[in-house]
Amino acid sequence: MEKNDARFRLVLFADETLAMTAYDIADTSIENALEAAYEISHGHQVMWGLALLDASASGGLTWISGTNYTHKPTTTRQWQHRRTMQDRYLMAKSGSAAPVLLPTGLRLIRMFGEWATCWGIWESFTDNYPCDPCVLGVSAALTDDLFAWNETYNGRQIDDPVSQSWRTTGELLYKRLQAELDGVAEVRPEFLF
Repeated sequence: MEKNDARFRLVLFADETLAMTAYDIADTSIENALEAAYEISHGHQVMWGLALLDASASGGLTWISGTNYTHKPTTTRQWQHRRTMQDRYLMAKSGSAAPVLLPTGLRLIRMFGEWATCWGIWESFTDNYPCDPCVLGVSAALTDDLFAWNETYNGRQIDDPVSQSWRTTGELLYKRLQAELDGVAEVRPEFLF
């Protein structure tokens, strides 16, 4: 059976509190739903996610752009959806000369290996790209470990996959970095997805 009467749910997450406001958008196309999301969020100045509503008796949401921002990601797909939300929000903030902070007031630090002599951390849409850990107040020991981790990434051939030990080290460094930046930044472990 085919249908053309999709029902979408747009969920906005307020700055600071992340209080949710939901709007149902019925009998329209995905293009119109995305346009409505842009308009209702004032050009992405408010964090939002868009889901397809299940019309069956069991109900439910299938997230198609973003996710429930109040939930901490635990899977690769959840991190990818969160990344989509964060990037469009922060890009809108940087374009309006507003502070480039997440709705929670935290900075966003991306962590991944790169073919460069650096620490493997990045703060998009700011002048701190690539990110200097000293600007964030990261300890000297962690700064050295991040540098060594990225140098290991650089030490392989360009077509070689990263090793499991590199990923495991990255996971440990991610936890340390998130702990040191608690209350300052959210660290997004992009090396995992």
